[in-house]
Amino acid sequence: MSYPPLGARVLVLAALAACRDGSGTPGAGPAPDAGAATPAPSVAPTASAASALSAPSLDAGVADAAAPDAAAPDAAAPDSAAPGAGCTLRRGPLSLSLRGPALLWSPDEAERADFRVIFNRDGVAQHVAPSFGGLTAPGSPPAEAAPDAGDGSGDPARASWPACAVASRFVYCMDHGGTIRRTPLGGGEGPPIGAGRRGTGISAVALPGGHTLLAFLSDRKTSEGAVTQAFAVLDDGAAVPLSEEGSGATFVALSPWKGGALAMYIDARSALTPVHARTLGLTAEGKLELGPDAVVFVGDAGESRMGGALAIGAAGPAYVLLPAAKDISAFGMAAIRVDEAPRDDMPAVWSLYPNGLSPAPIAATQGVSPIHVARVRPVSREPGARHALELGQLDGEGRFHARCVAVEGKSFKHVAIEADRGGTLWIAYTTAAGTFIEQRAAGP
Repeated sequence: MSYPPLGARVLVLAALAACRDGSGTPGAGPAPDAGAATPAPSVAPTASAASALSAPSLDAGVADAAAPDAAAPDAAAPDSAAPGAGCTLRRGPLSLSLRGPALLWSPDEAERADFRVIFNRDGVAQHVAPSFGGLTAPGSPPAEAAPDAGDGSGDPARASWPACAVASRFVYCMDHGGTIRRTPLGGGEGPPIGAGRRGTGISAVALPGGHTLLAFLSDRKTSEGAVTQAFAVLDDGAAVPLSEEGSGATFVALSPWKGGALAMYIDARSALTPVHARTLGLTAEGKLELGPDAVVFVGDAGESRMGGALAIGAAGPAYVLLPAAKDISAFGMAAIRVDEAPRDDMPAVWSLYPNGLSPAPIAATQGVSPIHVARVRPVSREPGARHALELGQLDGEGRFHARCVAVEGKSFKHVAIEADRGGTLWIAYTTAAGTFIEQRAAGP
């Protein structure tokens, strides 16, 4: 498809990007590398509202630039967190005996309490029930790893990339070859339902009537050569193209949305980065129905590791959250509003970082208000500065309000966040030191 007219701003972005690398040719790029984050070119500093809050230190040793399943250097666990503005530590941080991207999941969706962790072990879901020793007092050492979560060696075993996804009674996991299976949460075998691009993220949601929907990335041969595109699978049916003809995809995410689902995918290119959104639902015959594809935002030149998140409250609009360059001198989180139906060229509300960061892990809650965000940003503008896992909230206009810095370290590889019915947040994050989980007050 050809992109709709987006005004002179798009032409400026394309020209700037072309000047940088001398190329305007689209490309899906290699599979995302989930190794250590590296700083993007230095940009003008913008202090975060939480930059002055104290945070624990995570000494992750030498930055780990290996592939996702490669071993990371030994490193110390994080210190206990200092209380922040509405981020008081309740339990943890607990060091788990598996290291890798973690899915937070509650076995009781109505209560949404006592979240568990699901790791991907080469396409098989491994459940871990965190065993906290009780409330954590500031200044106390980190809790011990759950006794049944590891391999007995004392070092975290490596989980596979990407994280699994849960929808209704099923869990989806990708193996090292890219095959995705849908298996019952209670255990058992599941047939392969998708052939994805190795190591790239997957997303799944439940639809009315007990149906499930999966989204993933896969390489396809086109007239332009091999292109990575987004696909959707209803239940265990055939894969349906989610990205339009002529559009690539380097990241995809789903969320529940008004009785159906909202899909967002990023098409990071060497010249500019279109962000697409569309609704998905069921026809009267129970077949998958795709709404119109909208280019809700066009960002500066991107790379294949660029990710994002869908943030949705209990009611009202949804927001696409995209850590990206605002222009040649600023980098931050763009919050792009999605109303009843996605529309082209929506304005972005920016919350700037002190410097650029790539990749810049980010996660947000869905279905609760206020919307809570966990994001990784540089602590300061200096090249090689430490990174901070910052917690905050989105208001009704998409503005980010920082609450605290939960932990600092040399790099973060993955982050997840969920809110329970009791008014607390569950956060999981992966570094070169391992994967940690903690529970915090949700704030005002």
